[in-house]
Amino acid sequence: MILSLPTELYSSIIEQIPASDVQKCILSLTRAFPYAPIPLHHLFQRIIITRPEQAIHLTRRLLKPDSAEVSHYVQEFALCDEWTVDAEVMVNLLQKLPKLHSLSLCIGTNFAPEHLKAIFERPLSGLDYLSLRFRPYVQRATYQQFLSGSYFDSTLACLAGWPASDLPTLSIVQEPMDPAQAPKIAFAQPIVFFRLDSHLSDLAQSPYLSSLTSLRLRIPSRPVAGPITTPPFPLPSVELLDLSTCNVFGAELTDTILARLTKLKHLILDNGALLRGEYHAEDWAVLGKGCALSGVKRTKDREKKLRQARLETAPAAPAERRSRRGRRGVSTATISLRKSPTQESRVVGVVDTPTTTAMRKVRLYPASPSLCSFATTLPPSVPPDKHAEIREQFEKGWFEGLSQLVEVRSRLYQSYRLGSTIMKFADVDEMDGSEEGLDGLVEVNSWEDDVDIKAPVLCLVGPARSEAHEAGCAHSVAWTIWKD
Repeated sequence: MILSLPTELYSSIIEQIPASDVQKCILSLTRAFPYAPIPLHHLFQRIIITRPEQAIHLTRRLLKPDSAEVSHYVQEFALCDEWTVDAEVMVNLLQKLPKLHSLSLCIGTNFAPEHLKAIFERPLSGLDYLSLRFRPYVQRATYQQFLSGSYFDSTLACLAGWPASDLPTLSIVQEPMDPAQAPKIAFAQPIVFFRLDSHLSDLAQSPYLSSLTSLRLRIPSRPVAGPITTPPFPLPSVELLDLSTCNVFGAELTDTILARLTKLKHLILDNGALLRGEYHAEDWAVLGKGCALSGVKRTKDREKKLRQARLETAPAAPAERRSRRGRRGVSTATISLRKSPTQESRVVGVVDTPTTTAMRKVRLYPASPSLCSFATTLPPSVPPDKHAEIREQFEKGWFEGLSQLVEVRSRLYQSYRLGSTIMKFADVDEMDGSEEGLDGLVEVNSWEDDVDIKAPVLCLVGPARSEAHEAGCAHSVAWTIWKD
């Protein structure tokens, strides 16, 4: 009876098989039932290269007469070999796959920046998952990369130049060096990215990442908080952010990342530089308070810009007349009834307009914090029995921050009742790409005061799945997104 099943029913059965077992199951079925109408396109939907020769075999398969049809079957492609695949083979192979939805590449020392530039110089439309994992380390000292300026900055530049898309997930990871595989003689290892700040800033504000909801960016010991939050509107849709191994300090977390990425819900900062050094419980209270007041920080920064714009557009005060020397008697008049000549007002910048007049009076309404979960790794000097105290201090600071947020909003409400203009930041869809003047702000017409927000789930056990993670922590959210 199995031989009489229609092709569509075979497809339904195959779709129930775990993705990692599909290819083996189809091959077994075709050998057991060679005349059954088993759909073979499932063989090519998900390609995982684990050995260099597999890339060569696939390339040869795509050179056969029916290659055009087969190449359109491939939707997911992952290069997960021993970092030894021929880069030229990969470039030629990926150029034959026009319908990719998911692309994962492990990039070792065989790859040069020119190879990735050849892959990404043309936009890959339709991607909903892109993962680039770099491991540039070598066993023998070589200075060719430094001498030739061979860095992968061009890869970031290519992605930043792609048009807007629906890409939700992007991962760019530089593998940390395994101490067990480190050379016996220490020397300077190759660098993946050189001018990371400018290229990351362009990428974070690019149209291509405007719809990105999940970003993993792991560049060991490099500062990335500033570049990915450069105004006006970086990463406007990101909800999950993983900056593990990067240098992100406490003030950058509260005043930069949370203040600028207004939709961020889940944050992972494992094996980084957050609150490093001697353990002080009160530091976690300060951190929790700063997380709760990230919206206040953003409004203060924008109000400062508005005040600066107001000063630049305000007329200058008339210059005082210089008194003349000489004897002044009691009969000398101290005032003159003659009409003084009018003195021209000096205006710096633009002239006074209704817009600039409104800028002088506007106050900004701080948004509620959006963070739901936060994960980080503690230094070895902090024992596990301190975790409960850390969570308690973090929650204490969080609710202190919410209380201060309520006070700020109460003062604004009084001004609102007295007729002052209260504005708030517009939603992402309403922003026009500028933070000049009142751009990106909308007037508050109805008052909101909902700050009954739970403290974020704080996970301190690190990324290993074998540990006892907090329920609903950022790690568990990330596990449902990343494919490695």
